Amino acid sequence: ERLVTISLSTPEIATRTYSDGTMAKNLQYAVYDEAGNLLPNLTVTDATINLKTNVELQLTTGNKFTLVFWADAESAPYEVDFAAKTMTVNYDGVVSNREDLDAFYRDTTFTVTGRMNVDIDLYRPFAQLNIGTSDLTATTNAGYTVTHAAVTTDTYKTFNFITRTVSDPVEVTYAMNRIVRDAQPAEVFPVAGYDYVAMNYVLMTNDKAVNDYVTLTYTNGSVVKTRTFTAIPLQ
Repeated sequence: ERLVTISLSTPEIATRTYSDGTMAKNLQYAVYDEAGNLLPNLTVTDATINLKTNVELQLTTGNKFTLVFWADAESAPYEVDFAAKTMTVNYDGVVSNREDLDAFYRDTTFTVTGRMNVDIDLYRPFAQLNIGTSDLTATTNAGYTVTHAAVTTDTYKTFNFITRTVSDPVEVTYAMNRIVRDAQPAEVFPVAGYDYVAMNYVLMTNDKAVNDYVTLTYTNGSVVKTRTFTAIPLQ
């Protein structure tokens, strides 16, 4: 056996943003042999990561292995089943604008040739659905201050680590939660001149897909309004 050192990293972004990767501190990983069998003695469900970490494994030279890594927040509603090679989302009680729904993943396969060092970047297995507006201030000046928002859209429950496919389609409402315009430090919308109204991580296919609709519901605390957007591309 030889020592294999895996250097993991999640995206590190200098500006304050929902996608800065700092919420996903819990790390789990599993190792499979060439036939796809889980190796329980090499499976870890209680490691940690803070943007970067190293994982050390003793693996047999000449053998091929598949490794799966998953990082999320402790409060995230994700159930990882390495035996089934899946992650399942529990949408019960999920609300909009939850930064702790961010998570990162990677699978990789290689043959051990001796002592090795492998660099791996983890990727987000979700589409980040951002809804912003350029007229929050004008709306407030007109007497309607948006305070909370909810989003309804189609998504999926299950992600397969090995095939990188999703299954179990479902319509989900990310329920009312406060908007983040006045958060300190402020969240930065990805398009200049816009403020956040809602942000949600939506489990989608690897390839671009078009959701038929995304419904935004928002309120000033007493008057509820709704807007529906159609043909939304998500990836």
